[in-house]
Amino acid sequence: MVLGFIFAATSHGFEFSGREFDFSGYVETRHCMQVESPNDLLASETMARLETRSFKDVWSLFTSINLSANHKLEDESGISMHEAYIDYVASSWDLRLGRQIIIWGNADGFRITDNISPSDLSEYITRDFDEIRMAVDAVKLRFLGTHGTGELIYIPFFRQGISPDKDSPWSLGDLSCTSITAGNKPEKNIENGELGAKYALFLPGFDMAVSYFYTWNDFPYYAYTGNTGSCQVNPQFYRLHIYGLELSRPYNDFVFRGEAAFSHGNRYLSTPRDASLEKKDQIKWLLGLDWSPGSNWFLSFQVTEDRILDYSAKIQQTKQSAMVTANISKKLFREKLILSGMHYLNLDEKDSLTRLSSEYQVMDGFSLFFGSDIFTGKRSGGFGRYKDNTQVWARAKYSF
Repeated sequence: MVLGFIFAATSHGFEFSGREFDFSGYVETRHCMQVESPNDLLASETMARLETRSFKDVWSLFTSINLSANHKLEDESGISMHEAYIDYVASSWDLRLGRQIIIWGNADGFRITDNISPSDLSEYITRDFDEIRMAVDAVKLRFLGTHGTGELIYIPFFRQGISPDKDSPWSLGDLSCTSITAGNKPEKNIENGELGAKYALFLPGFDMAVSYFYTWNDFPYYAYTGNTGSCQVNPQFYRLHIYGLELSRPYNDFVFRGEAAFSHGNRYLSTPRDASLEKKDQIKWLLGLDWSPGSNWFLSFQVTEDRILDYSAKIQQTKQSAMVTANISKKLFREKLILSGMHYLNLDEKDSLTRLSSEYQVMDGFSLFFGSDIFTGKRSGGFGRYKDNTQVWARAKYSF
């Protein structure tokens, strides 16, 4: 409905004659190969993204289209709309209407308050978060003040996140059931819309933000009936209330960051698994430190925890889980070469993911990328379960 309004508006209500018009985009090809035998290609895709932006007075129209040729999963090849929205900009407020990616929070590699746009986890988290986030059809209204910005968001239709296919090397495993029901996925109607509100305060040397999001769980909770091997799995969706807090303070070469979210209405599978799901609240928090010591070095450290409140021993998931990350990057040869590495360590399972990458700018607009994603640890851990998927990858990208 929202996209239909945009295209109707551009063809009837918005005559962009004499407008400013920008056309940009990129073409890239990427290929990922498994290090362990049988050395399968885990991903192989060539994609073009075409972006246009038209301006006329206080109005602008932006469209972003993906044209994909998936060499491994041919059924996923095709043309898709990445983003498409209209902007209206006034002196003290602006409005964005259409399919858009909305980002909250200041965490690096984690989603604490950043819950507006669902995730595409078809390749787990081996892609950048800019590529993992999915656009939503939304209305976003911002109020621009001297020391702060208010934001109201309305998403009329629920959009579910994407999980890895059961035949994918990134699959979470077989549900060990004979049938899966349709579940209770929210229907596309006004009553099932999502609402968000945020206020960000900008003071000299200190930024903070508070937020609220009335939403659904992006990925279904699974309730089971029957016995293992002959059971039925029921995907379930419930309303969630998520309250968020963000803090940031620069000091000399450092930036101190903090983020927290309280989520009311989460469900957890009980032990032994049965038709019931335990309803519990959850707190997630993160503290981060960024350091830019000069000479094109950048270092970042983070610690984060996920805790279930009023915990019950019946719940399969552990009461709390903690993780630390370290990120380091260095620019060389007049910033034509960027070397970087990010390490995720799960403090409970002691499993980890190390992401190494290099980017070399061959010429203006054309870059080559090489890297590796290394999974280690126990197979019971979120990273360790993918230890057979340790991969090397290469990517070429031309931007215009």
